[in-house]
Amino acid sequence: MTSFHLTIVTPEAVFFKGEVLSLVAPGQSGSFGVLANHAPLISNLTSGVFTFTSQESGKKMYQIGAGFLDILKNKVTLLTTSIS
Repeated sequence: MTSFHLTIVTPEAVFFKGEVLSLVAPGQSGSFGVLANHAPLISNLTSGVFTFTSQESGKKMYQIGAGFLDILKNKVTLLTTSIS
């Protein structure tokens, strides 16, 4: 499976930066998934569960605050108010 680059940023610091295989984010109209080569997209996110899967660490699940997700050329940036 092809990977893509994910960066998760909070007001305090960069929380995560690395290659992932997939992610699921809590969008305003419901959760949505992202795989490599996804079409460009900007979406606002609601508070909820955010998951991603990487080859190194497997599936990770986090509770995030509201924020935004940007997808462009196999680079995904998640800006969120909080993550735990």
